[in-house]
Amino acid sequence: MRKLLAVAVLGCLCAVTTQAADEWVTVKGRIVWDKKLAVPPRTPLKATQDAELAAKDKEFLSEDYVVNAKTGGIKNVVVWLAPEPSAADLKALEAKPAKLKEFPSFKAADINPAMAKPAKPSVELDQPCCRFIPHIVLAQQGQDMIIKNSAPVPHNAKWESNNNGSVNPLMPAGSQYVIKDLKAERLPIKLECSIHRWMNAYVKVFDHPYFALTDEDGNFEIKNAPAGAGKLRLFIWQESGGYQGGAKGRFGQTIEVKAGTKNLGDVTYEGTPPEASK
Repeated sequence: MRKLLAVAVLGCLCAVTTQAADEWVTVKGRIVWDKKLAVPPRTPLKATQDAELAAKDKEFLSEDYVVNAKTGGIKNVVVWLAPEPSAADLKALEAKPAKLKEFPSFKAADINPAMAKPAKPSVELDQPCCRFIPHIVLAQQGQDMIIKNSAPVPHNAKWESNNNGSVNPLMPAGSQYVIKDLKAERLPIKLECSIHRWMNAYVKVFDHPYFALTDEDGNFEIKNAPAGAGKLRLFIWQESGGYQGGAKGRFGQTIEVKAGTKNLGDVTYEGTPPEASK
């Protein structure tokens, strides 16, 4: 009798586990350059200060667009998901002036329990030479932002934001500065160094875990997003070209999803062309 009961309980647990697994989708793909356009070159940066240190950086190049010339993949594109909005919410978002300022986000119950809290307590950015590395940082609300200076010269890190304050600390060699308990921001935060004026980076803070940054070949993968509604909104943003599809891209694009994996394949980036974004 006990054995039968144990088997029954195990069967129920397996059913619950299977049911939970059926609720989630992994969205993946690759962001690629428009073949009709010339690939923008990465031009050498010009160091007006601490030139010897900058010369040690083998990638002392512009980072406005980083495109793999062979495959067309675009690095450092931010991709994220949101729930499909109701018709009323979408109308309020698109109204002029907008009656709804923030795009609706995921409810706590929609987020995979294993991803409700950030995997790491902090995200980091360093200034080992005369560039911010990494150039794009993605964070989840509640994480700390650690800005380091491992260079032998002073830097500073100017940061102005809506929800995370404004800071501009002078950072001696070997120091670090911590911004505690990040809050979600609608727009990416630009980070600059006033000492080395060519230096910049971007930090995007989300109130959910469904975001990704494309790698050197434009690949991205967002795991365990809620698939129950059958639709999600996909957002694509690049620092120079802006949203995919221009200004309308701030509302994202609808994608059909179901449990398992949604592979979007190659997605041609259609933001503002390089010559128009200058």
